[in-house]
Amino acid sequence: MAKKVNPVPRGYRTVTPCLIVSDVNHAVDFYTQALGAELLTQANDPGDSFAVQASVKIGNSVIILQAENLASGLLSPLSQANGSNQLHLYVEDIDALWARALAAGATVISEPVNTYWGDRNGVLLDMFGHRWSLASRVEHVSTEEAKKRLAQLHAPLETVELANANVSILADTLAESSETVVH
Repeated sequence: MAKKVNPVPRGYRTVTPCLIVSDVNHAVDFYTQALGAELLTQANDPGDSFAVQASVKIGNSVIILQAENLASGLLSPLSQANGSNQLHLYVEDIDALWARALAAGATVISEPVNTYWGDRNGVLLDMFGHRWSLASRVEHVSTEEAKKRLAQLHAPLETVELANANVSILADTLAESSETVVH
């Protein structure tokens, strides 16, 4: 009797991100430099001239890197001018990894800040059009405290919106008044 094959390969999870990139070798190099990735597997084209797929491990997570293939409809975000997905990566020290990723060529979308939910979080765009949300948990925040902090964050916005609405009403009133004045 044949040995049963595990349907989920060792080291993988049931959901494994697969990023479509323009150049798998370049992507492996970038993720190694920027995020400390470790190359697990690589498959090359039949002529062995370039990689068509690779698996890398970042922290305790596996990510598949797949080469663009126009015939199969596999397009990277850069080819589609679209970076609508985002990977969230928890790390020990966001500031150290942040500097490393920037040095490797990543672009800042939003600088790291301490958030109301207890993470220090920032967002980068990699050289292949993929968004990366990098975070480190810096404090434990209860659900109640997070709600309170979120309400405090929105309070100034509501005040500004109300002030803008009042200015708009005042401007309309002044405009109507000046129309009725006889010169």
